Amino acid sequence: MPRSAGLRWCLSLLLAVGAAASDGNSLRANPPDGNPRTAYFTVGDAQDLLEFPPLDSQVSIAAAFDSLQEQYAVDRIWWRGGQDEIWGEEFLIRPENRGFARIWEWWRDLQYRRVKTNRLAVSEAHRRRQTIWLTYGLFDHGSQAAAGYSGFPYAVEDQLRVQHPEWAPVNRWGTWHQGGPLEFAYPEAREALATTLAQYVKAGGYDGIAFLTYAENFSQRYEDEFGYSPPIVEEIQRQQGVDIRREEFDRDAWRRLRGSHVTAFLKLLKQKLGPAGPGIAVCVDGARPDQAMKWNVDGGVRTAGNWSWSTEEWLRGGIVDEICLFNPPDDAVRRDLIARARQAGEHVQISAFRTRGDLEPGVRRVMFLGREIEAGHPNEAWIDWPDEQLADEPIISLESPNRLARRRLLTRALKAKVTLTAEQLSRAVQDPDLYVRRTALRTIAQHPEPGTRAAVQGALRDSEVTVRCLAALALAAMPDAQTVPLLLERANDPETGFQFHSRAVVEALKGLNSAGRLTGQDKQTLVAQLGSPAVHSRELALYYFTLVGAPATPDVQKRLTRIARDDPSPYARELAFVNLKSSFGATAEVRDLLHERMTADRDAAVQSRAAVALAQAHSRLPPEDPRRAESLDWLDEFLRGYGDGTQRADRDWGWRPLGNALLEYGPAGRERLERLLADPSNRSLSDLAWRILFLRQGDQFFPVTEVEDRAAHARHPWRR
Repeated sequence: MPRSAGLRWCLSLLLAVGAAASDGNSLRANPPDGNPRTAYFTVGDAQDLLEFPPLDSQVSIAAAFDSLQEQYAVDRIWWRGGQDEIWGEEFLIRPENRGFARIWEWWRDLQYRRVKTNRLAVSEAHRRRQTIWLTYGLFDHGSQAAAGYSGFPYAVEDQLRVQHPEWAPVNRWGTWHQGGPLEFAYPEAREALATTLAQYVKAGGYDGIAFLTYAENFSQRYEDEFGYSPPIVEEIQRQQGVDIRREEFDRDAWRRLRGSHVTAFLKLLKQKLGPAGPGIAVCVDGARPDQAMKWNVDGGVRTAGNWSWSTEEWLRGGIVDEICLFNPPDDAVRRDLIARARQAGEHVQISAFRTRGDLEPGVRRVMFLGREIEAGHPNEAWIDWPDEQLADEPIISLESPNRLARRRLLTRALKAKVTLTAEQLSRAVQDPDLYVRRTALRTIAQHPEPGTRAAVQGALRDSEVTVRCLAALALAAMPDAQTVPLLLERANDPETGFQFHSRAVVEALKGLNSAGRLTGQDKQTLVAQLGSPAVHSRELALYYFTLVGAPATPDVQKRLTRIARDDPSPYARELAFVNLKSSFGATAEVRDLLHERMTADRDAAVQSRAAVALAQAHSRLPPEDPRRAESLDWLDEFLRGYGDGTQRADRDWGWRPLGNALLEYGPAGRERLERLLADPSNRSLSDLAWRILFLRQGDQFFPVTEVEDRAAHARHPWRR
């Protein structure tokens, strides 16, 4: 045997022995820090966004849970995919929010209809003797259609809120309901939600339910805005002798009352789960454990509003099994809560969201874990942290049967600590291990190697969607004339997966475009797709053009105009409006088409989108341009169609994006709205004008003070 071959054989043998010791399925008995560990997975994001480790198949879930067990000593998983299933089954999903409706169809297929990732996750966790808890938003039950978040209408809402609008927290004037929570002051609301959640926890085989207490919602403008439902008003009237809708009152007592209803709900759910049944954990503010978590947007906003529960009551037992301290962390608060739990008899476990950092002995650590679980290193290597400890790994590890060694090597290649040849990277792209293949493709995308192209193209047909996604990004990093046709060919097959055609190919095309490498011929390939008989292909081409720009040619305008008028897909027609506006602007042809579709389209939502596109195209014109004033006349007339007696199918929300578009006209748009506000002859229309002007909603927060809100309500045309 030649010396080099003998050395390679010996190294392989040693690596194989190491694999037997470190690549098994045994649980690491004790975490090195002495703190039991929970991994929190926000499952829908992992299935949607490209930077998360995948959780969309038996292979990807098994790989993740193996890594959690073997390298991270995790013995419990909080699985938010259970929330997706409940929402998919129990919520109204509004089809007029076209993009989100498609995401939800895909999430339904993943979580419980086709792939059934929730069942897979429970099975894989229990097979490893890990526990798995359904994770749910206690105050996240969707919103009424006119609340803002990623377009209008708001995509989802719990049928409990839809069927019982009074169960949504209301402001003191009765003009606006909070998006997100149910008002637990209603016993019927508590009973309905507790029954539903207990059913899903038990039927799903979960070991518990963990509640997050923020709402992903922009509807609230200040923390005390909501909480004035009749049962609360009546109780405070009995307690304090004041009408909280009109008089000053004890805010702390009011917040405690609202919190007592949360406690009543949790106690009821505990009863339905049974004394020896699945557990209940609630995540609370790390500095104020008697209050809800903050949503980490714009520095943190308590989007659930002000509910103040009694942690003393919780600690006595029979309500929750665990209180988890979320950000912002406060060490003194945690130590105090631990001491009080001990004094109460330790009926309730204290845990903390803290991926890194010291915790008291035995305190459970809840961890955010991302791409580091794919790296092949233990937790203590701190992959992707500033103090990362990236251990050496010989290139011969590529031949090792130890998948962890192969992952570690590819991680080093990704981080440019070692250089692999095109042949070695190509082999890694075809590795049996999911994480090795993914990291190899990330490496190629980061450090393009033309000799890997054949392997990357082959990976576009990998059995795992997320490998296909990373192959698309790697291919775009070394483009040639066939790159875009190849990507579109795969994207046009719906079975390649939503994440592939609506996330990975999007990123690939945007990257090529921003680098000046999306050629005219590439765009012509997309133009040709506008004429595809497949609605999926037409919608994709239109969507891609909204991101990279459709060529401003007569042929493209003709194609887009035909789609805008005649395509059977409402989504295609709406996307055509966007492209006509962005590529051709306020031309006579575009103006006349959009004006026509505002009334002629058979779908009310599409009419509204045409009006918004018209407004966006013309609001940017100089104030003296007569086309600007003409478009305002048309939009004013269109908005009046939402007034008294309207039968429009989009009457609950269509006025909102149109009103926001009118505000883009500046003083001229506000003047039109003020005129409608002052007209007493049409109560519905004057109310809508007031909401557009003073109760702003959109894809962001519109914070106001309570004083400003009171002043705005003083201007309401017929409410005081």
